[in-house]
Amino acid sequence: MEVIAVEKPRFKHQHLEAEIRQLARSLPVGSRLPAERKLAEQYGCNFLTVRRALKVLVDDGTVVRRVGSGTFVARHTSTKIETRSGLERVGVLVWQGDDAYAYRVLQGVAHEAAGHNVELRSAWVRDFSNDGLTQARLLEADGCAAIILPWFPHDRIDEVRTFVRACALPVSLPMVIPGLEGNSFEQQEIFGNSLQVSSEQLCTYFHMLGHRRIALLGPDLPGDVVLHRMLSAYTCYTSRVNLPNFCGLVGSGAQAMSQLAERWGAFRGDLAVISYDDGHALRFMTAMHKLGLSAPEDFAILGYNDTEASGFSDPPLTTVCQNFNYIGHWLIKSALALARGELAQSVALPRPQMLVRATCGGAGRIDESMRQLLPNLDIVEEGAVKE
Repeated sequence: MEVIAVEKPRFKHQHLEAEIRQLARSLPVGSRLPAERKLAEQYGCNFLTVRRALKVLVDDGTVVRRVGSGTFVARHTSTKIETRSGLERVGVLVWQGDDAYAYRVLQGVAHEAAGHNVELRSAWVRDFSNDGLTQARLLEADGCAAIILPWFPHDRIDEVRTFVRACALPVSLPMVIPGLEGNSFEQQEIFGNSLQVSSEQLCTYFHMLGHRRIALLGPDLPGDVVLHRMLSAYTCYTSRVNLPNFCGLVGSGAQAMSQLAERWGAFRGDLAVISYDDGHALRFMTAMHKLGLSAPEDFAILGYNDTEASGFSDPPLTTVCQNFNYIGHWLIKSALALARGELAQSVALPRPQMLVRATCGGAGRIDESMRQLLPNLDIVEEGAVKE
């Protein structure tokens, strides 16, 4: 009688260990991993499972724990290309000033890499001129077929354009750059459309909650394509329903945000704020708190990108969750296609999801009729989201 060997199924913590190991491999040495609670939310498990998976990585030296600081990537496990049939290696250049959004994109890239039989190699870059090209040459020597840029500041677009044209490897980009439309993970026709759609839906959401003053908060960056999309949707909506236009674009310093809070604080009790990202929302909440004002009692607010900090703010910040696995999936597909001299770009957008927490004032007030009037936005109360 023939005996058939059956592969023993892996436990949940073993699957998670493989996921986190891939994430650690995709990040430059020294990068901080998300908190255990955030990893548990993102992988749909409890923190004890995360802790058990992390212990294996701590024991073999892949990551290191620093009390009071977090868990950090300590080393990369070396893998020879020839030992894994069909494996493709892709480089990731990580901007040294990366923000929380960029880190979530990196997680999406790491998650999707395994499904594409891709091994990632990563490096920090201080710029996309001398340092960027030097790191790109090192990644090429390491066997990488293409490079992914998960994020870069909007004021570096010209520098990135020059880098892509000078780089020996094809580069997959997280946004559309004029002249390099084929390098974007999304087709030009749809890039930024999800933000435009969700921004209008968020205006509708606050209007349905009874707010007559809806503001848009964002960075003072004239060249930011994402900001332009949000501004367009916001301006069209407020004009259409005859609401006053409250647009606050601020610089990076605390003074500019404090001045804005003083102006908008005059409308306490009837102010709803849609923020460009979680970072600006949290800065605004801090500035308002200094004035003795808080959400949602004095103002309502929500952010974008569901960063780790949004769940730990006081109160927790309502936020729009981007589908980072979708972004990672198409960044990898684009990179692999470019390496073959082809194009692969997304032509269909996932529906954005709003994670309702305390700051928007909508918890407990969302019913089926509201959901029907917001068909392009998934509304989920915190605790019901599994990634």
